[in-house]
Amino acid sequence: MKLKGSIVIATHGRKYIMVKHSERKWEFPGGHIEGKETKLEAAKRELKEETGLIGKNWKDCGVAELDNGNLALFSCDVSGTPKSETDEIIETRYFTALPMKLSFERFEYFLLLEMAGHMPKPKTDYDLASQYFDNVRSKSPLHLKDWTNGLIRWGRIGKNSQVLDVGCGTGRYSLEIGKRTGADVTGLDFSRGMLGKANEKECGIWLQGDAANIPFGNESFDTVIMMLMLQHVDDEPRVLAEAKRVLRPGGQFIIATISHARIRRHLMRYFPGAVKVDLNRFMPITEIKWHLTNLGFEKIHHHRVSSQPTESSIDVILDRFRNRYISTLSLVSEEDFEDNFKIFEDNLRMNYGQTVKSHVDMTFIEAKKN
Repeated sequence: MKLKGSIVIATHGRKYIMVKHSERKWEFPGGHIEGKETKLEAAKRELKEETGLIGKNWKDCGVAELDNGNLALFSCDVSGTPKSETDEIIETRYFTALPMKLSFERFEYFLLLEMAGHMPKPKTDYDLASQYFDNVRSKSPLHLKDWTNGLIRWGRIGKNSQVLDVGCGTGRYSLEIGKRTGADVTGLDFSRGMLGKANEKECGIWLQGDAANIPFGNESFDTVIMMLMLQHVDDEPRVLAEAKRVLRPGGQFIIATISHARIRRHLMRYFPGAVKVDLNRFMPITEIKWHLTNLGFEKIHHHRVSSQPTESSIDVILDRFRNRYISTLSLVSEEDFEDNFKIFEDNLRMNYGQTVKSHVDMTFIEAKKN
């Protein structure tokens, strides 16, 4: 099989390096095999020239048969700040999600990542979870009030606003926003089960659909909100691009997400497997803002909000964890969960007594369509 060249997926943890050529867009480091070079030698040279980094733990991932030719694919581990050694590269940086502007077809990049071992995110079965979702979620009116306040404030939602709630779930925030502002709120979710529960609460506009292919025309809404949903999708930038497409000029986009710092200090930290899943699923705040900027959004700001303190008994907390009230807990193995649940219970009782007083942090990211 004739090879056009070698290409490298160089990773640091979950992040991988991409480079932007002066005459092309974003792509993985790589290039032609020169002279008597082996395909691995070419891969190592291209990585060094384009990123300034030297890879370790090299792995031959096979040959990728792409529209533009056949490429020998390698993966390796790197560390440090990338800095190109050639004028051909105008920017290098780490990503956890592919930027929208790529040199080749988007599906080809996902193929390369999968060949190198970067698999899609594990998914919660929300049709199943819908049967108990509202029962195990926090029933504190303070939490609902605090988060709704953020969505209304930074989403600039008023009485006449047309709002799209992407990943609306059982409609908790869609309904609350509508009641408090008089806005016309449409809920969109991938799960029929979750939408069924939303419709049981109140008949409304509840639509099944894919956040990466929103079933509305261009410039349909004044505000698009995504409340703790971005971590569930595999192509975050495409979802962000879809939000921009359906927003009207001057429209407001509001994302509610969780920082990595909050993930590490949450009570769930006693379940290491679940923490690892969430650190991999949640895009860092700085990267979300980069992608928003790259898509042409303006006035991008983030706001960290702490809910008002609430107090729960140890037994109530334990019961919620047993019922996997955080979707991530359903993604760890039963063995991992059982092994850590006793440790979790012992730590709660030792450190808190009979009740736990806590607050929850949320990060709201706002952006305006120009």
